[in-house]
Amino acid sequence: MKIASRILFVIACMIAASSVLLAAYVAHMGEGLSPSALKSVQSALQMQQIHVLAMLGVCTVALLHKTSKVLLMSAVMFLLGLFMFSLNICLIYLSGITVFKALTPYGGMAFIAAWLSLAVWALRLPQPH
Repeated sequence: MKIASRILFVIACMIAASSVLLAAYVAHMGEGLSPSALKSVQSALQMQQIHVLAMLGVCTVALLHKTSKVLLMSAVMFLLGLFMFSLNICLIYLSGITVFKALTPYGGMAFIAAWLSLAVWALRLPQPH
């Protein structure tokens, strides 16, 4: 499980870097987008940056704590949300690729599942003495 957490951590770093690149692209080249498309892309990038930080935090805790399938599931759900929600919205509005459009709401549900998995993990922690 530690290797999976390490791999997910590296993937999260790459996604974080891509969010900066995408945000810079939109800031400098986004004038061709309609106001609603620009708002959607900016919201997707904001969600991407928030949830990639959460994923990094989960992976860090997983690397430092006892092995936990629940933590791993939380990190994977964050990853799925990042791809199905944030990346998908950027694909739709920045490149016109709509083949995965139907997955967008499932990405939002994956984010929710990730947060709830993290809550379950926290509730299962042993009580401090």
